[in-house]
Amino acid sequence: MAQTGCSNGDNRWSLKGMTALVTGGMNFDLSLPIITLFLYQFCRHAVVEELTGLGARIHTCSRTETGLNEYLRDWEGKGFEVTGSVCDVSSRAQREKLMETVSSKFNGKLNILINNAGTGKPGRTVEFAAEEFSTVMAVNFESVYHLCQLAHPLLKASGAGSIVLMSCVSGVVSLKYLSAYGATKVVSAFTADIFDARDCLLRVEKSSEGMAQTGCSNGDNRWSLKGMTALVTGGTRGIGHAVVEELTGLGARIHTCSRTETELNEYLRDWEGKGFEVTGSVCDVSSRAQREKLMETVSSKFNGKLNILINNAGTGKPGRTVEFTAEEFSSIMAVNFEFVYHLCQLAHPLLKASGAGSIVLMSSVAGVVSLKYLSAYGATKGTSFYHRVYVAGPELLDKMIDIYLDNFASGALNQLAKSLACEWAQDNIRANSIAPWFIKTSLVEPFLSKKSFTEEVIRRTPLGRVGDPKEVSSLVAFLCLPASSYITGQTICVDGGMSINCFDPSQC
Repeated sequence: MAQTGCSNGDNRWSLKGMTALVTGGMNFDLSLPIITLFLYQFCRHAVVEELTGLGARIHTCSRTETGLNEYLRDWEGKGFEVTGSVCDVSSRAQREKLMETVSSKFNGKLNILINNAGTGKPGRTVEFAAEEFSTVMAVNFESVYHLCQLAHPLLKASGAGSIVLMSCVSGVVSLKYLSAYGATKVVSAFTADIFDARDCLLRVEKSSEGMAQTGCSNGDNRWSLKGMTALVTGGTRGIGHAVVEELTGLGARIHTCSRTETELNEYLRDWEGKGFEVTGSVCDVSSRAQREKLMETVSSKFNGKLNILINNAGTGKPGRTVEFTAEEFSSIMAVNFEFVYHLCQLAHPLLKASGAGSIVLMSSVAGVVSLKYLSAYGATKGTSFYHRVYVAGPELLDKMIDIYLDNFASGALNQLAKSLACEWAQDNIRANSIAPWFIKTSLVEPFLSKKSFTEEVIRRTPLGRVGDPKEVSSLVAFLCLPASSYITGQTICVDGGMSINCFDPSQC
């Protein structure tokens, strides 16, 4: 039978009551080119069943009525709430008719739009006919753009809309003989300008509270951490605290650490009262000896196996680059990068022994875009071969220059995630990094207490607010779940859209 998400009473992990349009929801259509079957068709059926398994009501479409009806009968037999229409998404008129149907079925509201239809034809660029080019453009990009336009009023009316565009790795790296197809998949720039995010919140909010639970109720362990073990550094405050409660809510057993014994014991008692399986150690992660002792404790508690490592502790100090002392620089490097690198080394045999390991490095949006007076902090978080900083001086005060950094400090966090993902994949260990913007934690309270500062943060953030720790912890949890088992080496921003550098000319 169809299910309605997780069993922990937390609607952040449920789509119950939500509506979704999934274009191309059938499994496959053998009349399409083989490249299309490979890149698209085998994903569509899975998306429909994933969303319905989490409680959503779905409308889907297909070019083929016979195939569509076959799958609708199958979904009905499984108890899924799925309806469907025949639609060729390359036709503007049929797209408009499709959205009219969706509006009628869902009473003028739509929570989720999955733009999944697409086509592709490999071929040499010089041999691509005008008709072939037009077809690829019409299906892969024009249809997506138009459907987003048509869906906007429904998404806005829902109060919380989420759009997912099915792109392809060919929009990120070059694939030979797929020049036209790959060009239609570079959709990130267009996603930044679809809507005013303050009108239509382009996300589904997820958050977790209450008694410890063991994942979803649909009998699918891909959405559960039951039986898994995790080390979360810095688990008594801010994002780390939210991560501990998120992972335990999904069934994991946790060990965490803090520099302060009194604070640690207070939270351990609180978690015990909630039924969470959490243990803890006093540890200053900037100390190599204490890190080694911490990992010995973890190995002893979890019988030499560890499924999840969350490297969360960190520090930051704003300041002009030329004014940073050697001691300040060394302190930031020790806490933000050296400890992470060393803990990953220490954790490797435990992660490998578990059979399926996942590392999540807590980076920062400062490692993705430039933040003034955070050159050292940003460098420990970033991946670029250059990093923009601001330099003080009689002629350069508050002037921006580009300083090229030769893969600073042998990588930094985002690059480290990529390197570990590549090197340790053979051990079935995944590694990803998360880059938050301003999140309501004790670390940023001094900044957010200044009205002018908060107003500027909000102005630069398309969603128009600062983030909550639970909006980060839910992504951490997802990257640890078996459901994300094919995601590795990625840096994902949790920033309300800040890093897309949204520019609104209407405000000029």
